[in-house]
Amino acid sequence: MLEKLEKIARRSFLCGAAGILAGASSLRADARSVSLPKQFQNLDHERFMRLAIEQANKVPACPFGAVVVNAKSGKLVAEGWVKADKNPIWHGEMTAIYNCPEEGEAFNWQDACLYTTGESCPMCQAAIVWTKMPLVVYGSSIPFLQKCKFGQINIRAQKIVDAALFDYGNCTIIGGVLENECNALFERAKLLAGQS
Repeated sequence: MLEKLEKIARRSFLCGAAGILAGASSLRADARSVSLPKQFQNLDHERFMRLAIEQANKVPACPFGAVVVNAKSGKLVAEGWVKADKNPIWHGEMTAIYNCPEEGEAFNWQDACLYTTGESCPMCQAAIVWTKMPLVVYGSSIPFLQKCKFGQINIRAQKIVDAALFDYGNCTIIGGVLENECNALFERAKLLAGQS
């Protein structure tokens, strides 16, 4: 137990130091600079983010869209968009996760990755951690979403991954994919909210 706590403390220190060295304002990782399992290295991040943007366009006033992709086959597994008017926890990521196939359909969470137009909130990122998906890719960052007046809990997705106190593998987060297109969705939503 003590060894595990020391490991967590070292990881927290290293992550904190890396954040300071990187300017601490961005959790963006370049897909070419992160170490991913082989099946995740050749994914077309822009293609799949465009699918998440399609989902987001279903709710222009709250454009959080997400898709889950099988990294081995490159096929779309599930999609989701925010449905907070029906249930406050039905964020885009949560509906996409809910829409994934049942285990009996030979679905393997470790082969899946999630694309989302906005960086996952703590609730959604915690759900992703529990699924054990090894990769999340987002467009707009939480600081940008805050700037656009979207209510956010001020905890970045990477902090949730770092806080996992159990051995589930590793969840890599890549941010800023099609960032300008995703940012435009949230800027447009901000304008829509100002007009109503």
